[in-house]
Amino acid sequence: MALHPILLKTLNMVTYITAISTIVFFRDFITDALAGHPNYLTNSTVGFIIPALNWFLLGGFIFFQWLDFAHDVVVEAVDWHLFVSNLIIAAWVLTWRFHWLIIGQILLVINAILIWRLYIKVRVFTATNLIDYAFIHISFSLYTGLVWLDVFQNFFAAFTTKDGGPTSWAAIGAAGAIFLLLAIGEYHAEFSRDPDSWSAIAIALMILSISVEQGSDVPVVFITSLVSVGWLVGALVRRALKNVAIWHERAQDDVYVGERRPLLG
Repeated sequence: MALHPILLKTLNMVTYITAISTIVFFRDFITDALAGHPNYLTNSTVGFIIPALNWFLLGGFIFFQWLDFAHDVVVEAVDWHLFVSNLIIAAWVLTWRFHWLIIGQILLVINAILIWRLYIKVRVFTATNLIDYAFIHISFSLYTGLVWLDVFQNFFAAFTTKDGGPTSWAAIGAAGAIFLLLAIGEYHAEFSRDPDSWSAIAIALMILSISVEQGSDVPVVFITSLVSVGWLVGALVRRALKNVAIWHERAQDDVYVGERRPLLG
């Protein structure tokens, strides 16, 4: 049974504040914990800009969800997924605090599935204004790209090290994870039933951040990252050109119809 809209929006707000508060409160601990687990999928500090932007946009969603234009998408698409996701993020922080790393990994996989399902349902709705587009559609598109990155990065931070060197299985596995992220981004950019650039952009920027952090000293990760970013940029350009071609074709059809329309009547 669907939750009452007011209860649903309140839960979204309360759990968002809970997740943000938990992240902020344990920020130093999480930073130190991740720094103490160097691995081949760690991104540079610049890479934290994209997740920070995403949480900012989600904060905007929490505010704008109360407005009339957002009512249907919140009740029918976002539904219970976001507040459960917020609770998972808060719980994930605690799993690092208490060293429940396997549980934390399972939670992030569940979170990725939840956000993916939310994203698919949100994509059914067309943005009605710029606020709707930015704080609902873009925010959940970015989030959908980032949750899969979270899954891989948490796994490598929790269960791998750099002890084997840049030719170790850990480095090769990181390159494989980047290729999987490339596949997810490529799916969003070109092969999805409803292609979407924003999730692919988030993945491309985070992969670029990984390449910057690992550097040429880890050639298998560095080269894989650059190839993946180049491929995703190409996919985004191809999609943009395809959209321009579709727009031009529709414009030509409108002109043709307009020329054939009778002058009277």
